[in-house]
Amino acid sequence: MFSVCSMTFNKPAQPLDGDLTGHPTMPADERGKRSQPTDNDRARWLQLADSALRRAPSEEDVAETEALARKEQEKIKRRIRPTAEKVKGHSKSKQ
Repeated sequence: MFSVCSMTFNKPAQPLDGDLTGHPTMPADERGKRSQPTDNDRARWLQLADSALRRAPSEEDVAETEALARKEQEKIKRRIRPTAEKVKGHSKSKQ
C-alpha cells in the first residue's frame, strides 16, 4: 500500500551495512532497544497528519482528527501498559 519510508520515530536511521560502531548520536548500549514503527503504524500516523494538515478544517475534519487521535492514544496506552505495570510493581517492592 505504501512505499518504503525512511522516516523513523525516536530512533536514528541505521547504516545499511549493519555497522553500528560509528553511530554519532546513539550510544552502543542503547542501540536496538527502540523499535521501528510498522507499516500499519506509519499508515495511521500519515492518515492523522493528512487530516491535520488540511487547510481551513471543517467540523467534519476536526471530528475525524479527534477520532484518529483518540484511537492512536488508545493503541499507545495498550502498548505501554505492560511496562507501566512492571515499573509500578518494582516501585512497590522497593518501598
